Amino acid sequence: MSFFGMVFNYMLRVNINLTIVAMVKHKNSSNSSIEDVCHFGDGMEDDPSESEGEFEWDEFTQSMITGAFFWGYIWTQIPGGRLAELFGFRRVFGGALFLASIISCFVPLAAKGGSTVLILVRVLLGISEGPTFPSTHVLLANWAPPLERSIISTLVYAGSQAGTIIAYPMASAIIAALGWEAVFYIQAALTLCWCVLWFFIVADNPTQSKWISKAEKQYILNSMGGSKEMKVPPVPVKSILSSPPFWAIFVAGVGNNWGFYTLLTDLPLYMKNMLMQDIKSNALLSGMPYLGMWIFSLLISFAGDKLRMAGKLSTVAVRKIATTIAHVGPAVCLLILTTFTCNRPATIALLFIAVGLQGGVYTGFMVNHVDIAPNFAGTLFGITNAAATIPGWLAPMTVGALTNNQQTFEQWNKVFYISAAWFITDAIVFLLFASGTEQPWNTVSGIPAEDKTDGTRSKRQDSKKPAENTGMPSTSKQELDPYDIYVTNPKLRTTFMNRAYERDS
Repeated sequence: MSFFGMVFNYMLRVNINLTIVAMVKHKNSSNSSIEDVCHFGDGMEDDPSESEGEFEWDEFTQSMITGAFFWGYIWTQIPGGRLAELFGFRRVFGGALFLASIISCFVPLAAKGGSTVLILVRVLLGISEGPTFPSTHVLLANWAPPLERSIISTLVYAGSQAGTIIAYPMASAIIAALGWEAVFYIQAALTLCWCVLWFFIVADNPTQSKWISKAEKQYILNSMGGSKEMKVPPVPVKSILSSPPFWAIFVAGVGNNWGFYTLLTDLPLYMKNMLMQDIKSNALLSGMPYLGMWIFSLLISFAGDKLRMAGKLSTVAVRKIATTIAHVGPAVCLLILTTFTCNRPATIALLFIAVGLQGGVYTGFMVNHVDIAPNFAGTLFGITNAAATIPGWLAPMTVGALTNNQQTFEQWNKVFYISAAWFITDAIVFLLFASGTEQPWNTVSGIPAEDKTDGTRSKRQDSKKPAENTGMPSTSKQELDPYDIYVTNPKLRTTFMNRAYERDS
């Protein structure tokens, strides 16, 4: 359900990026400044559907519209994370998407009222969606066993890429059949249907869930040990702000979002203006890189957790390697891209690889909040993502300023240079200061629970070591720790067995 929630979350967020291509009068607007030095447009017949746009907005206005979402998004990051910690992620995440779907229905009407009205509605949409990511980190802190955080966080957050993959082709098909206005109505209606299922199925933690077995519930709760307290402690603001691992995540988030949102919001425009792609092929080419990102995110998260379970890599090593791949890799691709001008296949391939490699962020810095402070995962993500939201609107504005009436490869190369610089800088900071262990300020006492990210179990004074499984009568179940019973009882489902938590022999 969380995966599909992220699908709809991103669908409502990014649909404007492609739809605006159909909304604007390209042939009568400032797009006459496009420099077709490669002659991609030679021999191309005009597609009537491409000239049906009714709004005369230049590149800068378009960037303001796409980036306005983040002007509102930034303000509900920290409150959203803290509210999810206090009152549960179920209410916060579900309520945020319910409100976002209602607001999305007003986008067509707002557009007809002018660019200023549309920008205002986009701001409101950002305010409503702001709590979604911070509250998801609370979900991970409550539900994800330590050595499975990479794969579980990736499975959840991969919904973002799936939403982008689905949104673009769906928007293209709807525009062709029903017009651009229907994109917002249909996708909002689908989100509302998901909201009904969300509130019916989802629980805030394993103890409240009606849909999992007792064994699975015990497995999750015991794997957490003492790192996640049931009663939410007060936020140790001073300790957080003086923590180098926190600042490593902070900088990584800001740098990541500059590059990520530059590509997410402006890739359709680059495909349209520089590679001369029509709206149907634009939708496919703009969405395909996120399919690569989705697939790569699953592969690297699976590999990361396997290596941690086997004891071959520590948590911090996995986080640093994944973040380096996700940031340095795209930076190199963007720098190489600036050496190409008229090689369309190479350009598309490099953009595909650049976006695809970013799938490593979910195994890297994105889940690192839960590693260092599971009690405050929502608040920490709210703080870092609030700062990381600034590039969400500043990056598109920068692109708009650089390319407004200057649609040339030279100007777009400047866009790629800036993104590459951010990627490399934040990767270096994360390599120097990141940590994979629980910080002392995560608990009220200031003494962290035994770190389970290296494959060890928490020490429980009331637990007793069971007898060897030799066929001889063993200690009664009442004398055994529930988790020891679970991992040694062959009659229980082994789907949830985690070998890193097997009882001592």
